Amino acid sequence: MSHEPESLDSRPEFDEDAVWSVKRFTSARNAEKFYRVMAIITGVMLLILTVEMIYKYLIAADPSTALMFGEFNLAAAIAICHGWCYVVYLIGCFWLNQQMRWSLGRYIVLALAGVVPVMSFILERRITRQVEAELEAAVVVAPKTN
Repeated sequence: MSHEPESLDSRPEFDEDAVWSVKRFTSARNAEKFYRVMAIITGVMLLILTVEMIYKYLIAADPSTALMFGEFNLAAAIAICHGWCYVVYLIGCFWLNQQMRWSLGRYIVLALAGVVPVMSFILERRITRQVEAELEAAVVVAPKTN
């Protein structure tokens, strides 16, 4: 029985794209959590905005005074709140897209989910499953220490 070293050709094959640094892996995990939270918040705000628009333009007698409480315009407040949530959501989508090294097309689909009612909830589940699968398959390498 000889103890000859294995040739380099007999090593198991792996996907080089699955090799992640510890920093990238951690950042991707954080980006996924941030994306999930913002997808839910943006989705809820979009549903509220949709209900508000339906009420204002289809049910209320006068859309210009609908949802006005004295000087406070609830319709405008909802729209502004959704707008800012959507901007933060886009940042989360970009961060996740960059860490996962996905295509521009994937980013556009993620971005559209924030403006199509209910789509953010559906896509959030799919994206979370996909990110979890990719991170589970990742080979994480740590830098050498002396």
